[in-house]
Amino acid sequence: MLRIFLLCWVALAPVPVLAGRVTAVLDGDTIELADGTVVRYVGVNTPERGQRFYEEARQYNARLVLGKTVRLASAGQEEDRYRRRLAYVYVGEVLVNAHLIAEGWAHLFVLAPLPPYQEWLQLQKDAQAQRKGMWRAGGVPGPLKITTVQADAEGDDRRNVNGEYVRVCNVSTEPVALTGFAVQDAQGRRYLFPGGTLKPGYTALLLSGKGKDTTHRGQLIFYWGSAYPIWNNHGETAFLFNPEGNLIDSFTVDAP
Repeated sequence: MLRIFLLCWVALAPVPVLAGRVTAVLDGDTIELADGTVVRYVGVNTPERGQRFYEEARQYNARLVLGKTVRLASAGQEEDRYRRRLAYVYVGEVLVNAHLIAEGWAHLFVLAPLPPYQEWLQLQKDAQAQRKGMWRAGGVPGPLKITTVQADAEGDDRRNVNGEYVRVCNVSTEPVALTGFAVQDAQGRRYLFPGGTLKPGYTALLLSGKGKDTTHRGQLIFYWGSAYPIWNNHGETAFLFNPEGNLIDSFTVDAP
């Protein structure tokens, strides 16, 4: 059933325009091709280094693509801020992005319009119901998960406080009201989300400095309101609490 679904979506997807052999698997959602091109799978996110299930997701991705020729289809936005090519990635007839969601090693991650959103949301719902991959008992609790901590802002952190941020994603399959969820640093400084509802797969971006909370393409953008940097460039952990005060996730940035 899963294979049939994937093949049906492939028929509707953008036509692949580039092919290359995978020489390195950098993590669960990022690969390097023989020509040096680094490719980031669009629309999905897997655990980062140091997070639980990072190695399992990376190894599963490697079994799918390492040493194989993959085909890439444009995702509209060609590169991300790290100059990685954003793409739908195919190996044979399988759309790898969707397959990782279906097997529970990736979750929806929507930063730009994503045509297969509803189909991929259903894949995630099925994977969670079947407790696959990181959704197994005792795995990722959700409904929110920290996906990024940018502790080191560009330039002087003191002059670019909003260059620091934490990104939180809704990894559940239902909208989540953010009121009462909180982000805390290792020093105990805490930010309490004042409101907003986050759709499945979409993110809330919490900037350290001052500004007016807003929404952009479904992403919710919040400002901590600090006049000084929050996150330590030499190693930091962000903690995420639910409205009941329970710790539901943490994300550690190691010293450079």
